[in-house]
Amino acid sequence: MKTKPSSSIHAAIWLPRFALQAALRLRPQPDGAVLAVLDGEAELTSENEAGSGRIMHANLVAECRGIVPGMTSSQAMARCMKLTLLHRVAEEEERVQQELLQCADRWTPDYESTEPGLCVLDLSAVRGMHQRRLACGEDIRAELATHRLEARVAFANDPDHACLAAHAAESVLIHEGAESESALLGKLRIDVLHPTPMVMEVLRLWGVHTVAQLAALPREGVAARLGADGLHAWQLARGGTGRLLQRVRPAVLFRETAELEHGVESLDPLLFLLRRLLETLCRRLAERWLVAAAQHLFLTFEDGSQHERLLRVAEPTRDEDLLLRVLHTHLDGLRTAAAVKSVTLELTPTRQSMRQNLLFERSLRDPQRFAETLAQLEALFGIGRMGKPRLLPTRRPDAFLMADFLEPPPPAPAPHDGPSHGLPLCCFRPPRAVGVSLHQHRPAFITTAHATLTITAANGPCFLSGDWWDRQAWSREVWEVAASDGALYQLAREGQRWVLDGVFG
Repeated sequence: MKTKPSSSIHAAIWLPRFALQAALRLRPQPDGAVLAVLDGEAELTSENEAGSGRIMHANLVAECRGIVPGMTSSQAMARCMKLTLLHRVAEEEERVQQELLQCADRWTPDYESTEPGLCVLDLSAVRGMHQRRLACGEDIRAELATHRLEARVAFANDPDHACLAAHAAESVLIHEGAESESALLGKLRIDVLHPTPMVMEVLRLWGVHTVAQLAALPREGVAARLGADGLHAWQLARGGTGRLLQRVRPAVLFRETAELEHGVESLDPLLFLLRRLLETLCRRLAERWLVAAAQHLFLTFEDGSQHERLLRVAEPTRDEDLLLRVLHTHLDGLRTAAAVKSVTLELTPTRQSMRQNLLFERSLRDPQRFAETLAQLEALFGIGRMGKPRLLPTRRPDAFLMADFLEPPPPAPAPHDGPSHGLPLCCFRPPRAVGVSLHQHRPAFITTAHATLTITAANGPCFLSGDWWDRQAWSREVWEVAASDGALYQLAREGQRWVLDGVFG
């Protein structure tokens, strides 16, 4: 079995009876109480109510009374009538886990959230850690004790050994290697390896109750009878799988806020402040090799009103001058009724795309200049009046909204493989208002501004409607008609009004 070099130091921080500790922070109980936590998350109406679910964790006093995990609440209450049952609280467990990770983050940036109540740290790069492991473990336990949490800390050469040692520790344990491995594994029950229920049941039938007993079994026999799940548990029992930590990487928020002591009423000081915010944010982007795809601007005014705007960038960049010009163009057309009290600027980070243009590909000579031109046109015509049309998911004719030119296009619809029937419709913009004479509830004549046409054939009607839940409900009665001039028209009635939508051909 290959082992990592002794220079590698890993620490595991374990909160025993994790769910019970989290529940007790919300509902403290007196010392010596018989306590257990159920696997459900519903609140109990009284302390001695049995409730539903199974015992997840029990304190030492309860275990001495014969109450063990896996029992139903009724079985546990039958063992001890003084038992106090608590339920899990997911929000508090999440809060406790975050406090555990914050404690780990004070020692090293290389740590993982292994499971609820367990965290593994890589302390190999911490100077002098080999000589002060015991003091480090006591400091970790003391810090978590201030949050009313009981912790056990163990040190080993690899993450899996550290986790096993933490379950065997009473306070702080330093696992030195093979000489102490047999003593360590002999203390641990098989459930610390978290085997699947099937593997757990088979091991119980074999009489395997400790990690040491599992480690003594031959590898080939375990793999043949228990499969991949059993082999994984065996590898953990034999000293780990040699895995790497799945390090926690906190999300970096590229956001800066400036509170102003005196309100700003002109553009120049506001731009000066925005430049300072952009310098900080772009420096933070450069440290992580990222660029900005958009800017989110928040302005708060002295009268309590707010202004929020998402400004997209034609090509992701971290050029401060270019980003400031986008903000300048937007603010140049903004009119406010009060002075600016606070400014918040947030950049949307993305990876810089590197690609080579194709030989016959045509692209914008200066995409950023194009974006500035669009922003200037929007400032001239008004917000929401400049963009590209996007069809709405409705059958209402000409239903669209104005989308930003720089907004990513929606996914293309799936291609229609079936045959295309019918003639294309050349629509009139806008539809032409006409008069229609009916005969037996069918169109017979069309009267336009220039002539009266006789309808020689009519196909329909086809009824369309939508938005019936809204005040802007609509309905249309559509006909396809052949007129005496030889053309095929689409005729529609909206309420009492008739229009020509277009001509086929």
